[in-house]
Amino acid sequence: MSEYTEKQNQNMEELMEHFNGNSQYLQSNDMKVIELWEGHARVEMLIDEQILNVHGFVHGGALFSLADTAAGAASFASGRDSVTLNGCIHYMKPGKGGKLIGVASEISRGRTTGVYEVFIYNDASTLLSHATFTMFFLDQDRYR
Repeated sequence: MSEYTEKQNQNMEELMEHFNGNSQYLQSNDMKVIELWEGHARVEMLIDEQILNVHGFVHGGALFSLADTAAGAASFASGRDSVTLNGCIHYMKPGKGGKLIGVASEISRGRTTGVYEVFIYNDASTLLSHATFTMFFLDQDRYR
C-alpha cells in the first residue's frame, strides 16, 4: 500500500471517529458511520421502538434521516464540508428488522454542489428505500 493510500485511509478513519464521537444526533438516534471512502459512505441505524410509526414499521422520517446522514458522510469523504440543499426519497417496503443500512454513492461533484444516491436496506438485505440528495459545499470562507 502506498504512503498516499495509507494517509487517505487514516483520514477516513479520523473522519468516521469524528462523526461517530461528536454527533449527538447520530448517537441519540443509534446511527453509526461504519464505512467511508471518497464519495461513498455506509451508515447503520438500530431499529428500536422509538423510531417506529403507529403501524409498527420504521417511521419515514427515520429512513429520511438515515439517508441524509449517509449522503452527508459521503460528501464529507470527498474532503469538502457540506449541508443538504435538497433531498428526495422513495419508500418501497416497510422498514422492519434489527437494523437499517444506508449506502451512499456520489453521482456527480461540481464546484458548489454534489449529488448523492442512497439505498437503504434492512439486515435481511431487503431494499426499503431509494433517495437522491444534493449537497451544497461550504468551501468558501463566506459560508463558515
